[in-house]
Amino acid sequence: MRARFAVLVALGVAALLAIPAGAWFLQAADRDARRLRFANDGSDLQATDVQTALQELSRRVKQVEKSGTALQGAAVAQQAQLGTLQADVLQQRAASEVRLAAVEGRLAEPPPPRRRIEYSDGASSNTLGPTYHRIRDIGSFSKVAATSTLLLTWNTHVDVLGEPGTFCDFQLRVDGRPDTDQDGGGGRAVVYVPPNTSGGSAPVTVAALFARPGAGNHSLGVFVRGTARECMENYGNFPRAVIVEEGPAPAPQR
Repeated sequence: MRARFAVLVALGVAALLAIPAGAWFLQAADRDARRLRFANDGSDLQATDVQTALQELSRRVKQVEKSGTALQGAAVAQQAQLGTLQADVLQQRAASEVRLAAVEGRLAEPPPPRRRIEYSDGASSNTLGPTYHRIRDIGSFSKVAATSTLLLTWNTHVDVLGEPGTFCDFQLRVDGRPDTDQDGGGGRAVVYVPPNTSGGSAPVTVAALFARPGAGNHSLGVFVRGTARECMENYGNFPRAVIVEEGPAPAPQR
C-alpha cells in the first residue's frame, strides 16, 4: 500500500513540474523563432525574424479574407441589380412587342373609305341673323363603322354683300350638326365686307372632324349666319366638291 501511494505522489509531482516546463518550452520556442533571421528580400514583408514574419503574414491573410468578403458582397449586390435590369428589359420588350403588334394590325387594316361629293350650283341667303340656318344641301353619304371618325374637306368660294364690317359665317354640317359642341363649332368659312366697299369675296378650304357620327346614311349641308345683307356660296356655279374620309376609331384616353 505504501509503495502504491509513493508512486501516486511521484506522478503528481511530475505533473505539477510538467506545466511550467511546457510553458517554458513554448516561450523558449517563441524566443528561438524571434532569434531566427528572416530573409525578406522579394517577399514584400517588413519582418526580419521568423516569428514577426509569421505574425505579419497572418495579418495580411486576414486582410485578404476581409477584402474577399467585401468583394463577394459587392458581387451579390451587382447580381441583384443585374437581375432587376434584366426584368426591366424584358418588360420593356414585351411592351414594345404589344405596340408593334398594334401597329402591324393597323397596317393590315384596309384603307379607310374615301369618297367625293360633287356639286356645281350656287346658293345664297338674305335672311341673316345671329343663329345658323341652312343655306344649301350638298348630298348624302354612307358611313361604314359606328366608332370611326369622319374627316370632311370642303373647297369653295364665298361672297358677301352689305355695309363695311358686316360678315357672313358659313359652316359645314353633318345631319344639321357641327363637328363639336363648343360655341360655333368647326368647319367654318368667314368673309367680311372690307372698308369703303359694299362686298367681299374669298376662296376657302374648310376641314371638319367629326368624332362619332354613327354608321349608316348621313346628309351633308352648309349653314350660315351673319350681319351682312346677303351671303352667297359658289357664286358663278363652278364645280365644287367635298371629300369625305372615314378614319379609324379614336384612341382610348389614358
